[in-house]
Amino acid sequence: MWEFFRSFWRSRVTGTFLAGLIVLLPIVLTVVIIAWLVQILRDALGPGTFLGELLRRGGSALVENDTLAFWLGVAIALIGIWVLGAIVRTEARRGVQGAIDLLFARLPLVKGIYNPVARVIRLATEKGGGDLSGMDVVAVRFGGTDGTHILALLASHDRYYIGDQRRVMVYLPTAPLPMTGGLVLVPEDHITVVPDMKVDDLLKVYFSLGALAPESMPPNMLQVRPEEAALSEAQIAGPPKPEAPAPVSGDTDETKR
Repeated sequence: MWEFFRSFWRSRVTGTFLAGLIVLLPIVLTVVIIAWLVQILRDALGPGTFLGELLRRGGSALVENDTLAFWLGVAIALIGIWVLGAIVRTEARRGVQGAIDLLFARLPLVKGIYNPVARVIRLATEKGGGDLSGMDVVAVRFGGTDGTHILALLASHDRYYIGDQRRVMVYLPTAPLPMTGGLVLVPEDHITVVPDMKVDDLLKVYFSLGALAPESMPPNMLQVRPEEAALSEAQIAGPPKPEAPAPVSGDTDETKR
């Protein structure tokens, strides 16, 4: 009886609950992530914050109510961002960005923060990889000839010496945020250039946690060689079954009797 109840609990109760949880889990995680992002925006732009106070003051020039002035300031800011986007989508983009970069570059304290932040945002959003477009996609080998290969970016074509070893600087992205990776110095013979892969393709692989790898990686890296295909078919088929021994001549029921 106890075995029946335990089997019923596992298959009917627990199994059914897990099936429902699996269906709801993506929805719950989506809601949690959206709530997290809303909380971040609220902490940065909400009423009482520095930026929120600027938005309120922008709207208070037209209305007196603080709440209404805040949302009016948000609307004005959104319209301003849209107008700026319309401008930079024209030929004036480089001029506008250059003027903004020049302005912040003259501020001693601000330029140390603005310059790297601007470069990271542009390389992550601009078509062609932004400042990363000139980098080469490489496969870095770790752990010997049969070790692990990691898709990365050749940060510089310069060679650096550590003792007597010549090394190159490589940027190792991380998933799902490739911009949070790190720089490593690896031996020159440990990298292999992937000429048919662009920076955009590499970023797609990391952003998607590898889900877009079949679409983003070069076809020559996805080809199955004949010997590998034959090996796979042999593995699927399994080991050959032993044949039944052939009957010995004269070994019949009559001779056994």
